[in-house]
Amino acid sequence: MIIQENGEIADGIYSLGSTWAPLFLIDGENPVLIDAGFSFLGEIYAREIRKITGTRQPSCLVLTHAHFDHCGAAGVLKSIFPKLKIAASAKAKKILQRPNAVKLIKQLNKEAADGARESGLDLGLKDWRSFEPFEVDITLKEGSTIRISENCILKALETPGHTWDCLSYYIDPQKALFTGEAAGIAGHNGHIYSEWLVNYDSYYKSLKKLSQLDVMVLGPGHNFIFTEKDARQYLQASLKECVKYLALIVNCLAEENKDLQQVANRIKKLEYDQQPEPKQTESAYMLNLKARIKTVLRRVEKEEKMAKK
Repeated sequence: MIIQENGEIADGIYSLGSTWAPLFLIDGENPVLIDAGFSFLGEIYAREIRKITGTRQPSCLVLTHAHFDHCGAAGVLKSIFPKLKIAASAKAKKILQRPNAVKLIKQLNKEAADGARESGLDLGLKDWRSFEPFEVDITLKEGSTIRISENCILKALETPGHTWDCLSYYIDPQKALFTGEAAGIAGHNGHIYSEWLVNYDSYYKSLKKLSQLDVMVLGPGHNFIFTEKDARQYLQASLKECVKYLALIVNCLAEENKDLQQVANRIKKLEYDQQPEPKQTESAYMLNLKARIKTVLRRVEKEEKMAKK
């Protein structure tokens, strides 16, 4: 099944807030949240959490990575739920301690809120909360676990490639996997966006690792949730798209004599311009696209140097 709406997606597992920037709740004795979307959605996330947990506060918020649309409401949720502990990788913790990174995250969350207002989005919000800096209380690494209830455990998996600080989370026994962008993102026309921003080979290795898990529920960072055979098929399709996308960029670099802007323009026409709304803003898409192209260019140039030896 392919799900594009909020609510309970499996036994005790919920998608809350916005399908574009969801917060996932794993309910149990110690409820756990996964990712924190945009700051301006903080009150909505909190409202929907309370509908499920009642007077019980969530015990922990785990972040897949420190991008603005995954950690935006973390500080807001911490202020609403004082007992909440925030967990992330050691690399994410360091990023969130850098004043320039915090400034950028705050700016991008403001731009997201401004864009939502300009589009006339009616959220029924009295308070459009801005980004609030926060501390990472718990650092996680490969194999780290968090107990949700007696028979439910969250396990952290290191999945670098999209960024260096990326973690994915596997929930047992529900066999639910939450990946941020580590497994790519499905667009509304079925295209899977490959999302390596720092290193293609690390991204592919991480995706290969994820594709070998026994998965019944898959929650990527945006748009859709996949269950049962659709979850497994998506992971395999994302692997194939990853290889295909690398070949496209390599070919374009060769044909355009490594002109990054020309390569970006060509790929945008093939990939972004064909995508129906709603979709990522063009400026954000181009920023990420150029990052992907640069990682491939470095890979190509390294291979060229090795060939000359």
